[in-house]
Order: sequence, then C-alpha cells, then structure tokens
Amino acid sequence: MHDYPRILVVTGNNFNLVTGGGITLTNLFRGWPADRIANLHDDATPVDRTVCRNFYRLTEKEIRWVWPFSLARSSYGHFKRLSGGMPGSAGAQGVSAGTSSIEIARRVIGDSVPKRACLTGGLTAWVDEFRPMLLYGFLGSLEQVDLTRQLARRWAIPLVVHMMDDWPAVLHTGGLLGPVIGPILRRELKATLGEAAARFAICEQMCEEYQQRYGHPFLPFQNALDVERWLPYARTNWKAGTPFVLRYVGSIVPDGQRESLRDLARAITKLSAEGTDVQLWIHSPPQEAAYLRELSSHAVRIEGPPDPNSIAALLAGTDVLVLPYNFDARSARYIRLSLPTKAPAYMISGTPILVYAPGDVATARYATREGWGYVVASRGEEHLILAVRTLMQNESLREQLGRRAQQVALARHDASVVRSAFWTALCEASRRRGI
Repeated sequence: MHDYPRILVVTGNNFNLVTGGGITLTNLFRGWPADRIANLHDDATPVDRTVCRNFYRLTEKEIRWVWPFSLARSSYGHFKRLSGGMPGSAGAQGVSAGTSSIEIARRVIGDSVPKRACLTGGLTAWVDEFRPMLLYGFLGSLEQVDLTRQLARRWAIPLVVHMMDDWPAVLHTGGLLGPVIGPILRRELKATLGEAAARFAICEQMCEEYQQRYGHPFLPFQNALDVERWLPYARTNWKAGTPFVLRYVGSIVPDGQRESLRDLARAITKLSAEGTDVQLWIHSPPQEAAYLRELSSHAVRIEGPPDPNSIAALLAGTDVLVLPYNFDARSARYIRLSLPTKAPAYMISGTPILVYAPGDVATARYATREGWGYVVASRGEEHLILAVRTLMQNESLREQLGRRAQQVALARHDASVVRSAFWTALCEASRRRGI
C-alpha cells in the first residue's frame, strides 16, 4: 500500500537495540524495504542490521569545529577526560578565585563547542549512490540542523524533522558563548522547521507546544511495540516477590534521570537498612551508572544493559518498574515535553510503574491522565519511601496499575497502528517538493 521512497535517515544515533533513539528508529522502520533506507549517523554503538543495512558514520571531516575553536581541538579531548563529560553539564557554577582552567573553559564554552557540517567527497558519493527521495532526521544540535539543511538542498529532496526532547529550550543557554550561539541555533532551527515537508514530535504535549512556538503543525510518533512479541511474557498475577524488586532499564542522562535515580537508590538503601526486603536493579551503560557505585550494595544492584532478547521477560518479572526524572530547572525544561522510549515497553509488560518526576512533565501528566502509573511529583527520599511501601503492601493497586498500563499500551503504542500512520506520513511528505 506504500510506494516506499528511498529514505536517508540522518540522526545522531544509528539503528540499534540499545539506546532510546536507536530502538525507536528500529521499531518505527521495521518492515521498510532494506534497500530503500540508509542511515547517516554519529554513533559508536554497534549497529543493528535487521532493518537498515546501509550506514555512513560521520567523522571530524564532516563535523568540523568553528574557527577559532578548531585550533584547540587536540586539547579538548584532554579537557573532556578531566572534566568527566561535556562542558556545561548540570551543576556547573560561577567562576571563583580558585577556579581551575577546566571550570573556566566550561564557563566560556557552555554546552559544547560550536560546529558546522561539511559535505565531503566520500559523503556525497555515498549519498549519490543511494539516490534518496526523502530526508528524515532527528535534530539535536547546531551541526545536525546545518547538516540536514545542506543535504536537503544539495539533493533537492523533502525534509521530515522529528523532535525527541526540548533541547532548543536548554542548549547553548549558558556560558559566555550562549548569547552568541544560542540565537543562531534557534534561528536556524526555526528556518529548518519552516522548510520541512512534515514535522513530528515525540508526544501530543510536545506537538501542541511546538505548534504554538514555531507556527507549524506537528504529528506525534514515539516508540512502537510489536505486541505479539511482548504479550506472551506479560504479567498475569501481581503477587509481591521476595525480595520486592524495583527496576530501571535504560540510559542515565545528566539532564534526564541522573539525580532522581540517585534519590531512588538512597531511598531503597534506607528501606533495606530498616529491614525491608527490597532491591533496586539498575540496567544502564557502565559509564553512565558509575556515579552510583558508592551506593552499590545488596539493596542496590547495578548491571549493564540487558540482552534485547530477554527484555520482555525481565520487565514482566519485576515487581515495580521506575521512570525517574530530575527536578532541577534545566532538566525540567529539557524533559518536560518528552516521552521515554522505554515507557511503552514498561506499560505493555503489565508491571506497575512508579513515575518519579515533576508533575508538569509530559510523562507524569500522561501517567496521571490515563492512570497507568503511580506518580510521585514531589522530590525527596521520604516521598519515595512512602510510595514504595504503598506499592509493596497493596496488591490490588499493583494489579490495577499493571492492567491499565497494558490497556493503554495496546490502544496507543501498537506497532501495527503507529507504524502504518508513520509510514503514511513519510510517503505523503516524499511527494512534496524539496527545498
């Protein structure tokens, strides 16, 4: 029923079964003819080739630092290693009399070094050979905006933009360069959205706000589930396990879950110390979970990402799944309009979900409105302890939450419905005139 245009997918992540963006891509495009999809990306994660088999990974030849920062590129890797991440990370404070050179650099640079895209000979030859008819991309930085516009213009093809987080609200708002780079980024993003043949966002709340902010309609598309794969593993009873296990699966982002997950780990540690038979299992990339090592114990277990083939059984075999979000102002702006990739998978498992997040973020509002999650909207370990005790002691509440979450997942996140609408929107966009 579709004419399947050749789609050039331009994203920071590749098609994979590990990261949120990679999983979302893989699930949305599963079934699209493999010879009609190619992925241009900047991702070290091992690719999954079940959906896409044609990849081009960007290098410093295509993504170049803006002068004069390019003169100091060799020093920047050393700076990142010493500072433990990108400049402008949460918690950076003002410069004091004893400020180190690393802190000064963070204050000057802000979120990241400004970069631009270059269409190299190797990249253009690869795109020429593929002969794209439509460009589809996640945007998340100045260089990604620049790259997608250049590609769409060079090959005169329609562009579809998919927004996953409200990064425009927080990126390049700090540092001495923020007042310079920030307006450039937001101006170019607005122009790109104006040129796009179609615009997607991760959930209805983001669509509504972005339509008001940018003056264009957006369609909501998020992770889709092949329900026949998940339902055989779903919960059918809600008796409490011994120990009672809470579980978090996924990435830990500084402006997303980092501090709230620490709150939860501390709350579980306190409960365990009081004699409660409870555990928290965290399944995240080791480098992202390293900050929690000091809390690692019998009660707080830290593991790497689970095997994708066992994830359905893992989620369904847990007493409570947790969706934490930070409460600080920057994080709240960044994730306020987002719905995590893991949410539909959590929901279809039938396992009750504990949402620990500010009450106005999209995920908390969705959980409250549809009744699929137990929401703790006030920050503090004592609030979490009370919530965990309530969930441990109330089997009927766990069953109510689990059944309702599964109902909502089947109604709103079934791949047979979501994927069909997504493909139809892409095909319609491909028939529009390129910029």
